[in-house]
Amino acid sequence: MTEWWLQRVPLREGAAVLDVGCGTGATALLLAERGMRVTALDVRKAMVERLRDRMQQAGVTLDVAVGSADAMPWPAASFDAVIGESVLVFTPIPAVLREVRRVLKPNGFALFVEMVAPTNAPPEWHEEALRVYGAKEVPTLERWHQHFVASGFRPAVLRFGSVFDLARDAAGFGDPGGLDAHALSDHEVLRALGEHLLWMERFGKTLGYGVFLLWPRPCV
Repeated sequence: MTEWWLQRVPLREGAAVLDVGCGTGATALLLAERGMRVTALDVRKAMVERLRDRMQQAGVTLDVAVGSADAMPWPAASFDAVIGESVLVFTPIPAVLREVRRVLKPNGFALFVEMVAPTNAPPEWHEEALRVYGAKEVPTLERWHQHFVASGFRPAVLRFGSVFDLARDAAGFGDPGGLDAHALSDHEVLRALGEHLLWMERFGKTLGYGVFLLWPRPCV
C-alpha cells in the first residue's frame, strides 16, 4: 500500500517528511532511500531503537525521536508532508490531527492509511477492536471526514475498500517481507496473532480501510 500511495502524492526529492507512528521504520527508510529528508516518530522506544539498527544496516540517515503524536516536539510549519499508516486509530484522533495540522507547512499535505468501521457496527465490533488491537476509535468513513474537517483539513479519499483488497493491491509491488521468525517464538506474539485471526474471522468481512489525503485549509 505504501508503494500504491507514493505513486499518487506530490512528494519530491528533498521534501521534509514526518512519519508518525513509524514502527520499525519500513516506510521511513523507503522514503529516505528515495532522497527525502525524513523524520520518524514513535511512542515506543523499542521500535525507535530497532529503526536505528535498520538505518545502520541500510546506510541511510534520518532523524528519529521517541514521543507522542499528540505532543510533537517540533515547531509549527516544519514539514512538507506528514504520513501515517495504521496509526490514528490507536491515538486520541482530534488531538493528533491538530498537531499534524500545526507542524505542516501551509502548502504541505498529510497522508494516512487507516482502518474504517462499517456504518451501524454492533457495539461488540468496537469493543473487540479495542480489546484485541487497542484501537481507541475506528471511525466510519463519514466520521473520518468529520474528524479531518474539524481539524482544519480539506480531505480527499484516494482509496476506500475492504481490507481484503489490500493483498490484491500489493500483488504488483513485489514481496513485502515475511514475519520475523524470532518474533514467532515469542508466546505473547503468538497469542496476539491468534487473537487477530479470531477477530478477522468474526469481523474481517466488514472491516474497511481508507487512504486519506489531507490538505490544510487556510487559517481564518
